[in-house]
Amino acid sequence: MSDVGCSKIMEFYRGSTVLITGASGFVGQVLLEKILRSLEVDRVYVMIRPKWNWNVESRLQRILDGQLFDVLRKDSAKWQEMTRKVIPVEINLEEDEHLIVDQLRSKLLNEVNVVFNLLASVNFNEPLDCALRTNVEYTDRMLELVCKMKNIKTVVHVSTFYSNCDKRVIEERIYDNVGYGGVANMINIVSKLNEPEKQILTQHIIGNFPNTYTFSKKCAEVLIQDKYRSLPIGIFRPPIVSSTYREPVPGWIDNFNGPSGMVVPLSQGMYSAALLDTRARPFIVPVDYCVNALISCAVDVHLQRSQSLAIPVYNYTDAKCNLSWGEIIHGFIQGLPPFKRFMATYFTATLTRNRMRYALCKKLMLLQAYLLDLGRRIRGEAPALGQIFEKMISLSEVLEFFCLNEWRMTNDNVQRVQAAATELERRTFPCDLTKVDWKGYYKGFVPGVIRYAIEPRKAKHRARKSAEEQQQQNGSAGGPKVVQKRGICYAVWSFLFRYVTIVFNFLFIKH
Repeated sequence: MSDVGCSKIMEFYRGSTVLITGASGFVGQVLLEKILRSLEVDRVYVMIRPKWNWNVESRLQRILDGQLFDVLRKDSAKWQEMTRKVIPVEINLEEDEHLIVDQLRSKLLNEVNVVFNLLASVNFNEPLDCALRTNVEYTDRMLELVCKMKNIKTVVHVSTFYSNCDKRVIEERIYDNVGYGGVANMINIVSKLNEPEKQILTQHIIGNFPNTYTFSKKCAEVLIQDKYRSLPIGIFRPPIVSSTYREPVPGWIDNFNGPSGMVVPLSQGMYSAALLDTRARPFIVPVDYCVNALISCAVDVHLQRSQSLAIPVYNYTDAKCNLSWGEIIHGFIQGLPPFKRFMATYFTATLTRNRMRYALCKKLMLLQAYLLDLGRRIRGEAPALGQIFEKMISLSEVLEFFCLNEWRMTNDNVQRVQAAATELERRTFPCDLTKVDWKGYYKGFVPGVIRYAIEPRKAKHRARKSAEEQQQQNGSAGGPKVVQKRGICYAVWSFLFRYVTIVFNFLFIKH
């Protein structure tokens, strides 16, 4: 469509009913926000599972109350109209017969036109049977439901670019070399293994895959090809998805997975280390561009499946514009305040591909955290840094395989979708990665992590701490003086051990 004022994307979604699974996840939230802000849909069903003491209505409200939706909330009248379109759907993936409550099931089967399947577990090192259950069996049950929908126009299954990371060149096609007699037979075999057998055989089953997550995502793709070829379905493969580039605000991110976990110690002026090859060029995409591409590719799936039985695959990444890990980390450091930037450049950051050196650096990071926790105990606070650092290290280490290796790829389908976009669509749904200012993006990454991921958690911690101190003061007349003395002690202790570790790094590890 060449008319600059027209949009086949907007026309496709106008008046449609959309179903999103995995809407509480990082990408799912951004997708929901973008649909409400830019598309005139009739209704959006979001499939959510109850969690802890939160029912599905409370979980949806918690999502809509988040900072991501601040821009939409500015117009209160429109916001009320938008939120009325969003309907939570409770799902029970453990029961085939009662996947969805009966009163909503008939509505979904009669109304839904577009399905975005983002349901997945992103726990990279989950036990194999759990990964297969969530990423393959639950997908199977969802698509069985979709097959019964009477007015379905397009279905997009969100996989990952690394679902075939055992290959050096990843093309836009489904690789069906799972083995073991196919996906269903392999799941049946795994289900009959006891725990010791699973631990022993997992690596043998997943072969050259680095973890159960990537292997299970590959299995889901093969399942779709084998069982759901009759659906108007496509597979969308994003790589590492990171903070927003522009929409709705620059730098938004709500988790510490991947790169955001790597920069937390640096953002706090503490010693940090990473196991990576500074020359390797990873595939990273901003989440807002990823969502725009997902929305665009869904329309293309509808067009392609009306002409061919082949399931279209979209590798959403671009080898022409990705920076090296060294350049990316340099961008992270440039986003720090001046003093922390100076310290990170010369003292507090160690990047290495040597595993023995990294093992020593990791012990140094944990030593720093646990010594500072000792200071917290002196201050009368509960220790937290040790656990936080262990979690951050664990989250960043799942990227180890992707930080030390490189891949080549093809993305002809994605390029075709971008080339067909009108001028209006390029403005409304920008997804061309060659247009991203990558150095500026990575420079703004750390401020975004601090503002949207770290500060909200700190605010919650301060609120709890304030309530606890108020209780202590009510019970003890000398409370404020004790707190003040402990605070001075902790400041001295924190400064001492933080910079002892930094000096140790500079003298014995950095060089």
